[in-house]
Amino acid sequence: QTLFHTYFKIEGGKALDKHVCNVSGLSGYKRLNQLTNNESVQGDEPIFIDGEVDCIFTPPEGKPAIEVEVTTGINSRVSVRATAAVDGEIIPVSAVVWNPHIEKSKLMGDFGDQEYHDMICVEPGVLGSDEKLSAGKKVSFIQKITTGTCTL
Repeated sequence: QTLFHTYFKIEGGKALDKHVCNVSGLSGYKRLNQLTNNESVQGDEPIFIDGEVDCIFTPPEGKPAIEVEVTTGINSRVSVRATAAVDGEIIPVSAVVWNPHIEKSKLMGDFGDQEYHDMICVEPGVLGSDEKLSAGKKVSFIQKITTGTCTL
């Protein structure tokens, strides 16, 4: 398993405002809520922070690259695209969306008690593979982040 552990700063400390901070582009992905162990399929609605969030999104069949948009402010967004391959053979990329919210923030030694207001973590990754990487294999894992403005 491997992840790009990418934190995105949210404008004005408004990570809890779904109009200022959300993630879209994961429609059809299998969603595993790691807090409740519940599984579902992500609908068309964006993911937003309304409490502690720790979810793994596994791509549907035939969608090896991950392409999401993270809204980081009223008029700002970040596009994230990630791909992976082993010895040139493309493998699926999943994503974790995470925010510790109030209680977990207070328990983390390397995270300020109020910093959950300022961020969302969107982590493309190669997860859940039953195959171990054998000696001599080559892995390519690429993440491209593009910034822009929203056109609302």
